[in-house]
Amino acid sequence: MKLIRLATSETVPLEDGFLWPDEFSWKAIEQTQNYAIDGSLVIQEGKKKSGRPITLQPADKEMGWIKLRELLTVLEWSKLQNEVFQLQFEQPHDNRQFTVKFNHQDGALEADPVKGIPAVSLDDYYNVTLRFTELNDGD
Repeated sequence: MKLIRLATSETVPLEDGFLWPDEFSWKAIEQTQNYAIDGSLVIQEGKKKSGRPITLQPADKEMGWIKLRELLTVLEWSKLQNEVFQLQFEQPHDNRQFTVKFNHQDGALEADPVKGIPAVSLDDYYNVTLRFTELNDGD
């Protein structure tokens, strides 16, 4: 898996040990149901054009790692306003690509050192949770 900053084509590799726990819980259709004065059911619905959450979290403590050097890049990217990224899955069964922004509303990035102590090298690993919002063309 990798994250690409579209404005510059810079790429950060991401380990494949992430789960996408909210992949199937997003509701693409928004619906309200009310009753008219005469008792008739009135259903209004519309299809969402974008906004699907993509949360990537470690499957367990032994997965979902990122080196501090890449984490610092992702942290800086998360602080940029109006930046758009491409998230690419790179597995034999899954090569989907998503255009995303960091989801600051829900906490864009969380990271803890794998060893449980402060990093002593840029090659030290962190467990990371990343939160994105999927965009469609024109967003």
